[in-house]
Amino acid sequence: SYGASFLLAIGPALVAEADAFLGYRSSILGSWRGPVSNAKRNLLFLRRKWGVTKSVLRTAKESLKALYQSAEIIPSNDDDDEAARRRRRLNKNDNKQGNSSKRKPGERLVFNDQQLLKDNLSNTIPTVLEMAWAINYVDISTTLYGACGKLFHDADVSSWEERLRRAEAVHILGSQFYLVGLEVTGGNATLGGGDVDDIKARANAAFMESLKKGMQDDMDKRSTGDEM
Repeated sequence: SYGASFLLAIGPALVAEADAFLGYRSSILGSWRGPVSNAKRNLLFLRRKWGVTKSVLRTAKESLKALYQSAEIIPSNDDDDEAARRRRRLNKNDNKQGNSSKRKPGERLVFNDQQLLKDNLSNTIPTVLEMAWAINYVDISTTLYGACGKLFHDADVSSWEERLRRAEAVHILGSQFYLVGLEVTGGNATLGGGDVDDIKARANAAFMESLKKGMQDDMDKRSTGDEM
């Protein structure tokens, strides 16, 4: 569920921001909580940025692999030699085992089987979606950092007690977000691209709904124009 993914992204970020604020406002005996909470917040952000880096590299690797598995190696001076093309067709099983054939001088890659290319690129959709979620996680952390900073340091609130209550409420909200997200996903807090067919079905449904809404808006504009 995409809603659960958002809960798992927002919850820990809210908790980290609240803990960082509350830690520095604790008693002298608990003064160590501030630096520790701030370090945890920074670690969460760095971990999410590292997740983006890994997702980008994985997506690039899978995309190049899909392109290479869909290609044929043919001699540049013998493009019409079908036998030569068959002999040089890339073996997908060898590619998966890391034993793919290498191009020789005077040879080039061509994509004659468009359906094979389409199918192989479709298999990279979960990886691309995982990369998009990783980027969203970083954006959410950055946005909540600014939003919580404004909330906790609101100039219109003069009472520190009121600011502490706000931070405590944010901590509770973030904890509940995270727990509900875990409950929906069955305890799985990791990013997942999902099934290819399911992703295609969701995308198609979203496209049809958007198209339907656009047509409805056009009809409403025309009816309004006619009335005028």
